[in-house]
Amino acid sequence: MHETLLSELKRFVAELEQKEAAAVYIVPDEVMKAVKKAKGLEKLLHEIVMQVSGSGGIHLHPILRREFGIRGALMDRFDRWAPYSKDQFEDELHDAIDRAEIRTGKQGVFFEGTPGKKEAAEALQLLKDIAHAAVRCQFHARLADPEPYVGILDKLLQFYALPNTYPEGNAFSFRSLISADRLHAMSGDDDTVTDALKAFAKAWYRQPPQPFLESKESYFSYEEVQNVLYALTEEQVERLRSDYIRRIEEEYKQVRAKPDLDRAKHLKRMLETVLGWTPGG
Repeated sequence: MHETLLSELKRFVAELEQKEAAAVYIVPDEVMKAVKKAKGLEKLLHEIVMQVSGSGGIHLHPILRREFGIRGALMDRFDRWAPYSKDQFEDELHDAIDRAEIRTGKQGVFFEGTPGKKEAAEALQLLKDIAHAAVRCQFHARLADPEPYVGILDKLLQFYALPNTYPEGNAFSFRSLISADRLHAMSGDDDTVTDALKAFAKAWYRQPPQPFLESKESYFSYEEVQNVLYALTEEQVERLRSDYIRRIEEEYKQVRAKPDLDRAKHLKRMLETVLGWTPGG
């Protein structure tokens, strides 16, 4: 009896799996209307810029689900959406982004200080450009075209550099943005796109005056240096190496005066790593 039930369940699951494999999904009208009627959209712009500037890559599905009430089951089947429905939804998203604004009382989401009208307008345009490019990358990932990815990085660097924007542009935030690991995640693990991003970041960094990657004060740990070596020249690597070696020498004197095995091992690992740094990673 149990064997009969199991056999029936197996057949039933196989039938459902076959139907699921053949199914094509469309975006419900109520979702399209929600996008069309969306106002303000500060939250959408903020979530997109936080997503694409982080280490999780360009993954907008959770953002779109939360912002427009899309069922998780539908977003999980994004690759099975009917082409016309996907194109229509993308068009509506781009239209919504064009309508986006930063309303009075919402500026604190993007600015730590008080921006002037010119800065606020420039920031909003950068945010829109980032959002448009992120949507293109999400909806056309298989094209692996470096241009929109590079555009996102370019606009992020410009946004961070504005006087009052949050996150503020400092050594740590800029280093995080051009970290090789982050760029690889941003590209969706596509080597061609990653190479284009790194080439852009290298050219951006080498425009003077931007010496922040050449000082150990720009890093929480020496282990983080590996992620930006691709952007440095031989002379810049040597300056950074010398900075770390001075620190190692100072700490070694302290360990010699008061022996500590764990600390000595740490200094040994650090020195071995520092001596192995080469331009290009």
